[in-house]
Amino acid sequence: MAKLLELLTSDVENSLENLTALLACSKEELFAEVRQMEQQGLYFTLENDHLYLIPKLPLLNEKRLAEALKPYHVVVKPVISSTNQYLLENVAHLQKGALCLAEYQTAGRGRRGRQWISPFAGQIIMSFYWQLDPRKPLDGLSTVIGLAIVQALVELDMYGFQVKWPNDILVNERKLAGILVEIVNRPNGKLNLVVGIGMNVSLGQEKQIDQPWAELAEFFPHIDRERLIIQMVNTIYRYLARFEQHGIDAEMQQQWLEYDAYLGTEVNVISEKNTISGIEQGINAQGHLCLMTEKGVQYFNAGEVSLRKK
Repeated sequence: MAKLLELLTSDVENSLENLTALLACSKEELFAEVRQMEQQGLYFTLENDHLYLIPKLPLLNEKRLAEALKPYHVVVKPVISSTNQYLLENVAHLQKGALCLAEYQTAGRGRRGRQWISPFAGQIIMSFYWQLDPRKPLDGLSTVIGLAIVQALVELDMYGFQVKWPNDILVNERKLAGILVEIVNRPNGKLNLVVGIGMNVSLGQEKQIDQPWAELAEFFPHIDRERLIIQMVNTIYRYLARFEQHGIDAEMQQQWLEYDAYLGTEVNVISEKNTISGIEQGINAQGHLCLMTEKGVQYFNAGEVSLRKK
């Protein structure tokens, strides 16, 4: 599948004769693969024995994004295994704030190793490289990024989106976006991170996501992905600079309460050992979940537990 997508997004001549030769397969096998990809939300058309991949949305313009996001280096890949993996493999050459975006990834993954489904040109698939002072605590980083994403939407007059601790973006209790933070081993005296973000923009008839999901096109059918990416990056980097200086300050904690999807709701906090129920009360200065239980307020680290509405 990945090889066919790479061919169709390259300058290779896309006749059926050439594609089957390059893939060492028959036309029947080629069409079987196309049907499989169509079931995953990709769109194709066949004209004059030539196969075309139809993007869900206008393709990202690398030049425009790079100009708007200077001085940060920007790479846009039509097809990639994973934007996080690309940065991890090239981390030795990266400067802080470098970005990789893709129209489609074949091995995207989310928190706790879950697969992240992506139709071609139907999402924002983005990863960036960041550095922090290793003497400062990392707790709450992904929570701050989630908060920044909702704030970026608000700054574009896109309201109604919420955060679910630790870092999911929801609308009407359905997942719009997720975040994955990975620590990188690079001997430079810094805490090195690669942060991946996946946001549903227009998925079409995608059926294989194993949880309630939402897409921006439901609410904003004429969304400009590039404009949103630029706003998201600028807002996230602004929030990260603030986090580096002050941690999760009182203003940030208050802002979380404004966007918290489960604030005041009875929830279950699930760990490998047990499940604890209580009323969700936002986050503290470490980005830990605050839960009012029968035993009083308890605090939970994002790396240890999952949060579910009761």
